[in-house]
Amino acid sequence: MSQISYELTIQPENQKILVPSDTTLLEAITEAGVNITAACGGKASCGKCRIIIEDGNLPLPTDIELSVLTEEQLRSGMRLACRTKLDSDMVITVPDTSRSLEVRILMGGASHPVELSPNVSKHYLELPTQALTEAVSLFNHLCRTLDLRADASLRSEPALSLSKGQALRADLALLQRLPNVLDAWNNKLTAVVCDGKLIALEQGDTTKRCYGIALDVGTTTIVGALIDLTTGEDVATTSMVNPQSTYGHDVISRINFAIGGEHSLDELQLAVISAINQIIASLIKSSKVKSEEIYEMTVVGNSTMFHLLLGIHPRSLGTMPYVPVVSHSVDVNAADLGILQVNPAANVHILPNIAGFIGADSVGAILAANFDKAEDDSIKIMADMGTNCEIILRKNDQLFACSAAAGPAFEGAKIKHGMYAGPGAIESVSLNDDCEYKTIGKVTPKGICGSGLVDLGAELLRVGIVDATGRMLAPDELNDKISPQLQKRLVKNETDGILEFVIANSENNAPITLTQRDVRELQLAKAAIRTGIEVLLRQAGLQLDDVDELCVAGGFGNYLNKENAIRLGLIPEMPLARIKFIGNAAFIGAKMALISRDIRDRADKVARSTQHLQIADTPDFQTLYMESMMF
Repeated sequence: MSQISYELTIQPENQKILVPSDTTLLEAITEAGVNITAACGGKASCGKCRIIIEDGNLPLPTDIELSVLTEEQLRSGMRLACRTKLDSDMVITVPDTSRSLEVRILMGGASHPVELSPNVSKHYLELPTQALTEAVSLFNHLCRTLDLRADASLRSEPALSLSKGQALRADLALLQRLPNVLDAWNNKLTAVVCDGKLIALEQGDTTKRCYGIALDVGTTTIVGALIDLTTGEDVATTSMVNPQSTYGHDVISRINFAIGGEHSLDELQLAVISAINQIIASLIKSSKVKSEEIYEMTVVGNSTMFHLLLGIHPRSLGTMPYVPVVSHSVDVNAADLGILQVNPAANVHILPNIAGFIGADSVGAILAANFDKAEDDSIKIMADMGTNCEIILRKNDQLFACSAAAGPAFEGAKIKHGMYAGPGAIESVSLNDDCEYKTIGKVTPKGICGSGLVDLGAELLRVGIVDATGRMLAPDELNDKISPQLQKRLVKNETDGILEFVIANSENNAPITLTQRDVRELQLAKAAIRTGIEVLLRQAGLQLDDVDELCVAGGFGNYLNKENAIRLGLIPEMPLARIKFIGNAAFIGAKMALISRDIRDRADKVARSTQHLQIADTPDFQTLYMESMMF
């Protein structure tokens, strides 16, 4: 018996698709390639995948929908896509508030000078005519000519990237082309060598056109840069939201999704590979560089992204003892991964992981911040803040690392009106006589992002609306401690009676609030990060006063207000001059690895030598965590 299907029309795209009757709207929308937020991966715990049913059978609301949607929203046809299945043809609208249309993504950051020594080199050759008595195969003749030019140490082109005694390699397809191109090009050609392998032959002198791409594949966002390998300079940069966000905002949600279905891992890999191809297409379009001139890519990302990109099942990361399938650096042909808009023989180098959830992004950040080079006796801590916070401590020539599961609160998940840091997100808040705020793009507010959440939490604490335990006080408990305008902003939710603070009104005049539950989520997130810092200090036999510098990395961290972060207890109390924002250090590390073989060697050494600590297994973890919950 054939399965019944219904026609689903998605607005405003006016996209029509046939959907089997047992499919949720979230699955159908995702399959159609339409952008929709589902922070919890369809578990109905975030309430973000809101759609409006314009035509078709309107299902009765579920208990979760009754708890997160107002009566007015329910009457308008609003439902959660993850809870709704089709039992008729249906027309729905996916509103802007349920989409990740644009996100502010940090692409720059602190770095240090790197000697240009890319893994790819190009060499122009004019092959001489061979003498009969010394004739060798055409391939050996080409190799011999390359060796002679390398031995001559010509300043006009890079030396061959071959170890002593290493023979140049080539694939069969290139050998098949060799006699024809030598005849057609009159023995004048450019040889492209990558890591001891001849990967391309090009007519004439193309040595000035040699490019690579560096990628930071994050849980939330993907950032890419096209780099001229002859100069080491950026040619173009671009970014986008990681489409895997539809399957969950955090890595645990994606691991669970991968475990949940026969083809789930394939879906996740296809999503990220498709995004990378979009990134490359955008870089090519803006730069006019030809795809065949892109010979190598370097990639950083956390351990879960490492696995999902390569199509390696991450289930071992989701269960004790939380180990990756592979942690060393990986080199793979781009075409084998489905990355198509580069040279067919292009190499993809993925930097190594350290252990557990401390991935290649942490390795990249360590390199960018020069943490592996102890040029003095200073004690430094680096916190790369995001959905998962990686914390690195440098003591002399020792590196200690741990991962703190801050959760997705700083990315907007589990916060009632939380959102990515995109246009309309409230990014900063101050409370005086009334509530003052700024939005990204200076447009009408749509929600609140991580930096705004920290600001508001700190300000509510400062004026006394929230106490040290995280409890939000009602107006009758505050009396004259705050202004009448601020008192009016404290209201009880009509549905559940939970206390909320009204920050602003959205475009349709709906209130954007911070709830008591949101404050608890903020406490959980900040406690995880602060506990990680404290545990590392104890492991290294140090105290906070010993720390000379705290480096805050990552997109979210870069926009933090230092004073407010300290007031909340998110970062330790120390002189502001000792707190430095270093930007997207992981991405900078990927770029450094693209232009320098020495950096890759350092990356492998960092991954091997860094001491990884499972903070949940430390004796004082529970006590420290509970203490860190306090503001």
